[in-house]
Amino acid sequence: MNLKKALSIIGNINLGNCIYLFDPLRSVEWSSIEQVAIKRITSYYKTGTEFFVFLFTSDWFLGRDDFAALPVHSKESLWNNEESRTVKEADELFGDKEWRDEILKDYSIDDRQKNFVEKYRLRLNRWFRYVLPLPFNPKANEIFHLIVCSNYDAGIRRIKDAYAYITGNPRYSPDNRKAYDNFKELHPELTKGLKDNRRPEEWKLLWKVIRNHEEGLCDETCNDFMDIDSIRSRLNWLRKNEYIVDVDLKKPWKNSTKTFKLNWNKIIRQLGISPPQTLQPIPPENARIRHLFDITN
Repeated sequence: MNLKKALSIIGNINLGNCIYLFDPLRSVEWSSIEQVAIKRITSYYKTGTEFFVFLFTSDWFLGRDDFAALPVHSKESLWNNEESRTVKEADELFGDKEWRDEILKDYSIDDRQKNFVEKYRLRLNRWFRYVLPLPFNPKANEIFHLIVCSNYDAGIRRIKDAYAYITGNPRYSPDNRKAYDNFKELHPELTKGLKDNRRPEEWKLLWKVIRNHEEGLCDETCNDFMDIDSIRSRLNWLRKNEYIVDVDLKKPWKNSTKTFKLNWNKIIRQLGISPPQTLQPIPPENARIRHLFDITN
């Protein structure tokens, strides 16, 4: 049945926690994402709903059969009919045309694919605090992403750790001692009066975001901040000292809390640690990929 009818039937069932799998041929229209999200995520980053969204990333840049690759410029008058259809389909994927200026450029396919996924990831952040694109490489030059969307921080970490273990990606383990020693030297006023191994609340909050928050996004209502007092003032301190910056995610709820994102330029320069590495898929010639596909299927 079509989406509208399916949602009408689902709406009469007490579903509790749910996972929705969007598994189209190449990509899902943004309007479909919003139709489901608006029914399920009725308050600010409400938990209990997770989306798994399939995106055949490489098709947009390599083409396939009668589907043309995206053009490498944004001059509509110079697109052929096939390219125009592809751009229109991408507009439906993103739900707007704002993506065009950054993606429709003539630079490497690999970088364009990364930017494409990051742009889409930010759209999904409108509904989900944590968005995790898991890359797969089933054949030479083919890349698709299974994008996991959740408002539950522990759940998204479990999924990322499992993927990293199976694919051989290193687990993110930044040097806490080194980073804290640098932080303490920069801000000695925060450590006055602290005894033993106690840490300033500002540091504890910052480290939670560095270590555990996918994309480095945070706001004062994050579940793992509940053990920190005066969260808003701590976030404002981090913002004032440029460890985090404002980010506008165009969230759909009224009176939404302000969202921040890690300022990695500052963290790299001042604390001496690097962001997580980009997840890498198992190459198709690696026999371990068969084990991975057995699990995902």
